[in-house]
Amino acid sequence: MHLPEQNPEMEGISHLTDTQEFIEKLAVFAGAPEGVSRMFAYLARREKYSKGQVILEQGKECDRCFLIISGQVDIFQMHHDRRFHVQLLSDDSINYFGELALLAEFNWFFSARAWTDVVLLSISREAFSKVLERYPESYQKMVQKIITLRIQRFSAQTSYQLDHLAPDAWREDPPEE
Repeated sequence: MHLPEQNPEMEGISHLTDTQEFIEKLAVFAGAPEGVSRMFAYLARREKYSKGQVILEQGKECDRCFLIISGQVDIFQMHHDRRFHVQLLSDDSINYFGELALLAEFNWFFSARAWTDVVLLSISREAFSKVLERYPESYQKMVQKIITLRIQRFSAQTSYQLDHLAPDAWREDPPEE
């Protein structure tokens, strides 16, 4: 039996097309012009993490956002030497994190680790800036979308935390003097 030879250039094109289609489905990049999503697909880096492996650490410098292709990622914070679960992200729900790293330099205010084996795409702040320099008409729309989605996520995280507070943490009236 004779198998056709694989053309590595065609594999690269297929991978780029698949990556672009994946990026276009994400809320963060939905509605971006095709040229923008194609450049993000070209500049994105594929990363794999094994279950339990740390992806990023609270307090360390951040430089990129992550898009979940497959698997689940645990987002948590350390507070008074205790680990607090904030959110479990997956490829079929909220499927990205670290998006604020595209907009500004700061240290991570949370940690992330692979809850299962996970495959991610990462887009660096530098790549994000390069794409939007080339497509300046998309800049304002992309920044607004990132901020709006982040506010929605903060709201969901706050609701989750309030739903899991111990009863003695609730104070509906100011303390009496």
